[in-house]
Amino acid sequence: MLYHVRSKPHNINREAEFVSGRVSIGWPCGRDLRGLSRKELEDILNEQYKHHMNAHNVSQVEQFLHIKSGSIILTPSEADKKEMHIFRTLGNVEYNSERDNNTDGDPHGVAVELLITVKKSLLPTGVQSSLKGAKKTVSNFSKHASAMKQFLEKAESLEKPTVTTQFEVQEKAKEILIDALNSDIESIRVTAAAALYQPS
Repeated sequence: MLYHVRSKPHNINREAEFVSGRVSIGWPCGRDLRGLSRKELEDILNEQYKHHMNAHNVSQVEQFLHIKSGSIILTPSEADKKEMHIFRTLGNVEYNSERDNNTDGDPHGVAVELLITVKKSLLPTGVQSSLKGAKKTVSNFSKHASAMKQFLEKAESLEKPTVTTQFEVQEKAKEILIDALNSDIESIRVTAAAALYQPS
């Protein structure tokens, strides 16, 4: 599964905490929301947040509560709008009653490991398209799970500090080769085609 989760639960910037190993959402309600039916969840949230709750918000909370171990989470960086943190969950969502208040405001969270941080422009095309319409705190991007798996397999083979640089070089080289396929010079077209065609 693949999700997009913003790092400001309860309107508090928790980017550093996300990167350190815990991704969370807001909506403290004074109780554990896991395991509830959609109707039960909706009733509790509506009671707690009468003037701020709608179907979209209920859906976001519900989606987050169902994130499972091994899921991938994309979180846009607040510090650098061009970058995206990519996490893998290490378990299911857990409830922390000590954080169920208006000061902390994020009782439901999931343990994660940071895989890489890359420029958004390097993500698969479909993911980039979905990001443009992802205005909610939590969005399900699972239709792009396969593309992200391939992306991560490629990215994780690189040294983490140089992932962005190496991807940029590779993508730029690919663009040049694709342009070369339209060259008027046959030898250039053949060379470009040979470089692009690399059977596994």
